[in-house]
Amino acid sequence: MADRSDPFDEWLRLSVSRRNFIKRAALAVAIPPALAAAIDACSSSTSTATAAAPTGAAPTGAPSAAPSAAQKLSTLVVAVQEGDTRTLDPQSANELTVPIFLRALYDQLVTFPGSAYDHVIGDFANNWTVSADGLTYVFNVNPAIKFLNGAPATADDLVFSLKRHKNLQGNTSWFQDAVSSVEKTGDMQVTMKLSVINVDLLNILTSPFVSIGNQALMTAQGATDAADANKTDTAQAWLDQHSVGSGPFILDAWTHGSQLTMHRNPYYWGPTPPFENIVFKFTTDQTVQRDMLVKGDAQIAVNMTPDLAAGLASNPQVKVLTFNSLGFVWLGMNVKNDPHFANPKNWEAVRYAIDYDGMAQIYQGGGSFYPGIIPQGLANAMPMSTRPKQDVARAQAALAAAGNPNGFAFKMTYANDQLYGNIKPDDIAQKLVADLGAVGLQVNLDPKTSNDESTQFRAGQSITDMHIWGADYVGWTDFLPTFAPDGHVSGPRHGWTASFSPESKQIEDLSTKAQATMDPTQQNALCTQAQTLMADYSPFCPLFGMNYQVAIRSDVIKSIQTDPVWFVDVGSIELA
Repeated sequence: MADRSDPFDEWLRLSVSRRNFIKRAALAVAIPPALAAAIDACSSSTSTATAAAPTGAAPTGAPSAAPSAAQKLSTLVVAVQEGDTRTLDPQSANELTVPIFLRALYDQLVTFPGSAYDHVIGDFANNWTVSADGLTYVFNVNPAIKFLNGAPATADDLVFSLKRHKNLQGNTSWFQDAVSSVEKTGDMQVTMKLSVINVDLLNILTSPFVSIGNQALMTAQGATDAADANKTDTAQAWLDQHSVGSGPFILDAWTHGSQLTMHRNPYYWGPTPPFENIVFKFTTDQTVQRDMLVKGDAQIAVNMTPDLAAGLASNPQVKVLTFNSLGFVWLGMNVKNDPHFANPKNWEAVRYAIDYDGMAQIYQGGGSFYPGIIPQGLANAMPMSTRPKQDVARAQAALAAAGNPNGFAFKMTYANDQLYGNIKPDDIAQKLVADLGAVGLQVNLDPKTSNDESTQFRAGQSITDMHIWGADYVGWTDFLPTFAPDGHVSGPRHGWTASFSPESKQIEDLSTKAQATMDPTQQNALCTQAQTLMADYSPFCPLFGMNYQVAIRSDVIKSIQTDPVWFVDVGSIELA
């Protein structure tokens, strides 16, 4: 967290466009001092792309010549796993990989400059103001924006998209829990009122899961923003094959398990992308992704495992970008589905039986130790010195105190067709089997497809679940309140509520107070107390933080912007 000598005198720079911000003059926007400090404290890091360390063997085969910028690359090919991508609906999607697609097709209300996420800038809205009490936001629509059909952006499009996102009651509708109303207050102006302060609201509105679409195109296909949209909206199937945005590209087709294609938007309001088409080729085999890149059949390979990333370091035509995903992998125990996990002593046994240092040998550059619940790089993260460490004696003592000194058996569900960041889940699962087995805990693995695992997990039907949490948006409130008792992960998916015990109630109270606290120092103290309690008293075992390792053809791509949520911004690419 960055310290500032006088955070209450900060002005928020908000009016620069997403991909052309250097060329435009920033407008200073007035914001209440306390809210400015809170927003600044909650978005105080940057995502940096660095070349992988030159270790490991080079890939076999000589790299082939790739198209040069002078040859005017017409089609960009991106090798990527499709993962658990369920829909391309701009207000309903909520999976790990889908933001890379939505980012190319749609604008968001606000966004971040380049690869940095230390402050918010304009996008669909080019400027805005915030009331002194932090409860009213007035957004002015960017008059330069046109949709893919040439229609100019209006306040009606913004109101419709925001209301539809909330009323669909989908997996990210909770983003707007604090929003009490969204109303058109001018031809190009929208006013959003909150019932309570949300210190991360602007960061939330950068998420591709709250993308802005053209109202007329959506309603023509059965979309609605009515209060009963979760029952009456019928547009999703159509939106899976048609985009309705103002981003740099337009969707052509999405074929599950094969590829997703898009072409350049002639009405895009920002800089013209240097290529006409994009083909996202889906493959779950990271070696295939690597080989496509080395042969010149792809210009980007998104899902490089640590060993493959290290092997590419000696290739002069390839660069590996390593950056913080702000996500993590955890083992969670449902406190209602197995009586063993209704006993916090068994949580303790699982937590201390795990060999975290040995696990680091598996994920290497693709991950990092993970103290607390809030990831490194965000405000209110715990110091690395508090990271979990194996203590076999403590694990055995906890099992004895729980009344099962010889351990017990349980099922662990996980998705094995999607990488954990860039780490193979089977490798982590086998490590847990060995570590927990050493203290008498027999883990029966239950691997599933990503969609099946997610469905079971979201329904709260797992005994234990190894799962990944990818950042929905850049902000600490996407983590601590989510995993605190009664959070939307801890409650419905793990059965852990504030009424479970006095300790649970204390953690929930601390999290709630932190969300309503504008002073960064007080906020940090509350978050630290909550996370310290959770380290000893929660049904969660954070295993490691995830880094992304994306490989690009550096002889073709001069620069590309990265982000913890949408991986890479293909619309930002400059050719070599």
